[in-house]
Amino acid sequence: SEQRKDQIFVRVRVGDGRLDFTPGQPSPEWALAPAFALGGTSKLTAEDLNQALTGKQVSAGLAVTDDAFLLQGATRPADLVVQLQLLAAYLTDPGWRPNGWERLRSIAPALQSQLASTPGGVFGRDTGALLRGGDMRWGTPTLAQMTGSSIGQGKAALAAPLANDPIELIIVGDIKVDDAIREVAATFGALPPRSGVRATPFPLAFPAAPKDIVTLTHKGREDQGLAFIAWPTLGFHADPKLVRTLNLLASVYQLRLTERLREQEGVTYSPAAAHSASDVFERYGYLFGRIEAPPSRLPRFFEEAQEIASDLRSKPITDDELTRARKPLLERIQRDRAGNEWWLNELAGLGEDPRVLKSIESQVPDYHAITPAELETAAKRFLVPDKAYRLVVVPEKKTVKR
Repeated sequence: SEQRKDQIFVRVRVGDGRLDFTPGQPSPEWALAPAFALGGTSKLTAEDLNQALTGKQVSAGLAVTDDAFLLQGATRPADLVVQLQLLAAYLTDPGWRPNGWERLRSIAPALQSQLASTPGGVFGRDTGALLRGGDMRWGTPTLAQMTGSSIGQGKAALAAPLANDPIELIIVGDIKVDDAIREVAATFGALPPRSGVRATPFPLAFPAAPKDIVTLTHKGREDQGLAFIAWPTLGFHADPKLVRTLNLLASVYQLRLTERLREQEGVTYSPAAAHSASDVFERYGYLFGRIEAPPSRLPRFFEEAQEIASDLRSKPITDDELTRARKPLLERIQRDRAGNEWWLNELAGLGEDPRVLKSIESQVPDYHAITPAELETAAKRFLVPDKAYRLVVVPEKKTVKR
């Protein structure tokens, strides 16, 4: 096993993440994560904390997911108690000092300019909300919204969940279970009972395909563009085996795209293809292909993407191609499962959701069992031509004709 000696990850899951943000309001996420830790606790500034923790191997950071806020750190066995005390202090007594937020606000023009200067930057900036029906809880605020924001917006989203909501604690690494239980009992276990209620996910689905290609523009070089095509699928818990079939189908799709572009046409651009399935929203998933290439190359990409989809719908792949797609995928899974980070992510919700353990146990057997016929059936059901959502990012004043 590659699980490292002397390494322990601690993650506190609390609240409901983006579900706790106010619909229709700009998301505070762009500044919330870095500014929160820099706010220190009410008793100690971030600088005071750093001084007090000299010689200790501990850390504290905040991350936001679709259904939880994550307070997390990495430590070693000798410092686990201090790591737990630090995260408990941030949870129960955050400082909300504005200095970190103000620093980010001051670089907002540079941040926006950087995002606008490349196709990938614009894609990352705009598609979080765009691919969720315009929901700005996943969006990047405008420059005016960034410069007009304050840590008060972050506090409005996060303070109540930190104070009231149930906590799930995940500890992974070089520690015995009994020792972990003892240390947690003395820190998080000593907190008063919490009364908060979990939010219920709403029925989010991938948007229907617009008739025309969605066009975004960037301010960078004229020879840079990006094309993206995606078909709606489903969320992980709606049907884990089918989602894994779609993950493998996406690996086949990636092989075909790469072969066609590189070998048949001599194009050096690297296409990407993957399947993304939400583990929060049962209706939200999509299988996509994407390429960065000169704008003149993009219309042909859409033709090729649809041709490959048509081929996958019309006949089963060969056993050889299945092996070429499945082998690297299984090797990556085995690598991931040997590391602490994978377990930290996969164990989320274990205490309240029996599907979590079942999913961990079924992962490798599911991938081994998928057949060419199942891939063809999945392609027929999901890679439907008129369901394809198409998007380009091109230099300003250039558009891609249909």
